[in-house]
Amino acid sequence: MTRDPGHLTADDLYALALRSFGREQCAAAIAYADACLELCPDHLDAWLLQAEVHSLEERPTAALACLTRAVATQPASATALHRLIAHYLRLGRSGDALRVAEQLKNRQPDDPEIDYVLAVARSRRGQRDEALATFRELLCHNPHDAGSAIEASWLALGQRDYQAGWPLWEHRFGLNVSPAASQHLPFWDGSPLLGKKILVLPEGGYGDIIWAVRFLPALKATGAKVHFLCPPALLRLLQSLEGVDEWVDEADGPHGCALQVSLLSLPSLLNVNDPSLHPPARLQGDSSFAEKRDSLLARARAPLRVGIIWSGNVDYGGNADRAAQLQDFLPLAELPFVQLFSLQKGPPQRQLIEGGLGDLVIDCDDFDFAETALLIQALDIIVMTDSAAAHIAGAVGTPVWVLLDTFPHWYHCFEGERSDWYPGMRYFRQEKSRNWTDVVGNIREALKRVAKSRGIL
Repeated sequence: MTRDPGHLTADDLYALALRSFGREQCAAAIAYADACLELCPDHLDAWLLQAEVHSLEERPTAALACLTRAVATQPASATALHRLIAHYLRLGRSGDALRVAEQLKNRQPDDPEIDYVLAVARSRRGQRDEALATFRELLCHNPHDAGSAIEASWLALGQRDYQAGWPLWEHRFGLNVSPAASQHLPFWDGSPLLGKKILVLPEGGYGDIIWAVRFLPALKATGAKVHFLCPPALLRLLQSLEGVDEWVDEADGPHGCALQVSLLSLPSLLNVNDPSLHPPARLQGDSSFAEKRDSLLARARAPLRVGIIWSGNVDYGGNADRAAQLQDFLPLAELPFVQLFSLQKGPPQRQLIEGGLGDLVIDCDDFDFAETALLIQALDIIVMTDSAAAHIAGAVGTPVWVLLDTFPHWYHCFEGERSDWYPGMRYFRQEKSRNWTDVVGNIREALKRVAKSRGIL
């Protein structure tokens, strides 16, 4: 029987808020937490719960307000400080995250969890050498610390230290990151494969897979018979791949393989240290799409045809850092010699649909990966934030200019203007997190130089 609301304590109300949140009743959770805080303004758990609800409901500013209130009520709470640091990092405010992490370290100098959080904040702030040293020290004390190993691998690989980075990268399985593995096959450990059939499992996002299929010919060169479990969405794009003996649609199907391996483990097992020895897989677009492609290209009102993408997969945890908005790209449309073609997919495409821009930005909708590849081959340049299409452009040979945030994926390394993995890929890097204005300004100038070199301008 429900108790009289007038006789509920603050803890009772918090329990009701927690129960509502567990049932995904977010509005009720906020209301009960508010009632709790009315009786007990210093109720730490209520503030933290409200912050969690606001984050889930995509209200980051409200979540930050609740976290700062939580810290104000109990400044010594390690839980509140940890969550505040994590939230600052999600907001791209690495300086604030580092400041709070240093305060936490001063209070508890011998806590490995705080050392880890401080190292993460330092890495995002650009203090990569200090961060890497801390992660390595943590691994000396606990070699099974998967979180520190993955952070260390990201830093090592991003600084082109492949020999150190690949073994650390293999710790990702300790974080429950696992491909769709067969329940019956042992994993390959790098031992000789002569004549054996091996099942290659997809892992990661589509961009990861497009990047990593370049290693399949090297795997086949060991004498293995390569069976690839290809995601259906990529099958038409990748069907001309070299190095695949058979395409598989089930991990536990009747393929007769003796071993299995994750696609993203191949660089480590094959001892990849020189990207130039592993060029991108040669991909071809779907030629049956040529008529539709040509009708789109015919709508161009300017000679330099530039494809744009401003966001990757919104479900990717780091997308908020790497993504821009369509509005950020519109200064490129001010150049009279440029025709923009949107290759954007998913929810961010609504920015174009609702923008009322007409053919100022031509919408290339409803293309699968193979059709997109054919269109990309026909464009002059692709300008985009980091996502799978960057790997397609790099593989088909179209120049691609990638806008990078301050802590990009290790594929792109932390310094340099050119990609180690794709000859035609050029980088435009942020100076300040989530600020694309100067980056797009640099791209405008670069497009002017291209136009001049082609006699367009």
